[in-house]
Amino acid sequence: MADDFYGYDEEADEPKGRDNLFLWTVFILLLVGVAFACWLGSFYVFGHPENPKAYAILQKFHKIDVPRRFEVTAAPPGEFLPAQRIFERYSKLTPLELVHENEQLIRNYLNNYRETKKLVPYVTGRYVILDSTDLSSKDMFPTGMVALAQGAEFPQVLIEHVYPAAPKMLPALRASLQTGNPLKLERTNDLAAVVHIEKTAAGRLQFTVVPLLYGNYGGTTAFGLEPPPLLNMAPGLPVVKAMALDEGLKKYAAYRSKHPQVTSDDPGTPRAPTGQEIVRVDTVEPGKPVPETGAMPAVAVATPVPIAGRATPRLAGAPPPAPSTPSLRPVATPPPRFTMLNTPPPVPVSTPLPVTATPLPKVSPTGVLLERFVAAKGDPNMPSAGATWKTYGPGQAPPARAVSLDEVGPIADRGDVGERLYLRGEFRVTASGTSRAVLRDATKPDDQSPRVVVEYPAGAVPPPERERFVRDNTRPYLISDVRRGADGVVTIYVKEIINQ
Repeated sequence: MADDFYGYDEEADEPKGRDNLFLWTVFILLLVGVAFACWLGSFYVFGHPENPKAYAILQKFHKIDVPRRFEVTAAPPGEFLPAQRIFERYSKLTPLELVHENEQLIRNYLNNYRETKKLVPYVTGRYVILDSTDLSSKDMFPTGMVALAQGAEFPQVLIEHVYPAAPKMLPALRASLQTGNPLKLERTNDLAAVVHIEKTAAGRLQFTVVPLLYGNYGGTTAFGLEPPPLLNMAPGLPVVKAMALDEGLKKYAAYRSKHPQVTSDDPGTPRAPTGQEIVRVDTVEPGKPVPETGAMPAVAVATPVPIAGRATPRLAGAPPPAPSTPSLRPVATPPPRFTMLNTPPPVPVSTPLPVTATPLPKVSPTGVLLERFVAAKGDPNMPSAGATWKTYGPGQAPPARAVSLDEVGPIADRGDVGERLYLRGEFRVTASGTSRAVLRDATKPDDQSPRVVVEYPAGAVPPPERERFVRDNTRPYLISDVRRGADGVVTIYVKEIINQ
């Protein structure tokens, strides 16, 4: 028994198996690799939303915000570049550098400029619309319109200005974005951010710009913009491809052959616009927050008040007034002759007689066709009268640097305002019109003073000629543009932003 007990081998009765340590090691390493790849992939997805697949993943899991609306005073910091300066900056980039720049531009836009310290390039200057087309679901911006425009003073620059808007705004957009209409992008009214740069076959640069304010505009018809709630990254940018670009250039060439451009004898005078200029209109009261998404408040439309002796204007789309009954004018009936003595004559009775209006002649006696006088033509180099923008009370304008007339010369030499600036000083009115006035420095002769062209909002009354006044830091003018003409005279274009 003892021998049997001590001779028992426990290990000999158990089946022998393999531990497979090598396979387990390989499996664990594969899991580590998969985890590492997922970790790197998440960094790539969150760091490159401009990639269509990455954007689709982020959008599916609600990890990316929609483009939002900015306020002028809270916009991303940037630099404002006219056509020539922006061409000189980006025309030197190699194809590889341009690809890297485009990735950064659209990435910053998709992230609402939160994760970048780089200055945003904003386009400024005067442009003329070559063509416009509706946006569809096949474009990056699914609804609205895009306008292809060319630099008025530097044709080597083309911009495709995207107007994201609801479908109900398309009729108003089509009426405003017509071929030949001027398009002016100002630093104080527009934030046209560059999101893509494309080199064309002809050596031009085509910039895709998006208005970060998404505000309301007035032109031929009023319309409002809103941030796109959804983007389609698959088509990419630019929106206007090569074939559509060629068609737009041909369309503008045909338009120019039928509408020759009028130029001035003075080379320093800008070309006259040939259509209605689009002007942004502020509809949010000062101090109130601007909605980040959705549509802006509608533009308030004033109700016309009838004035004696003048015809009441009828708004577009309003039903025609009901025909009125001709007014009756009492006409005194002459008393009859009486032969009887001491008989009082009867009291005259007023008999109403209908008044028949005499139609106005359509042709003069000499055979000249007579047309109804509508309105006098304004200065073609200035926006149309009756424009509206945000105004403030004395001392309530947004903070900005105020400059005097003597400090404006370097700005004219630089060619771009570049920041929000106010103008102060002592002025003398040399000319006054219905919605604008020309001022000079009251302390200097006219030949030694810059020329100040002031534009007044609708309802404001320009000061009379030869009036003198002082505008300090509490009642400044807003500088919109500064130019030096061929004769060396500096012209300062300003806007009245203080309530009178």
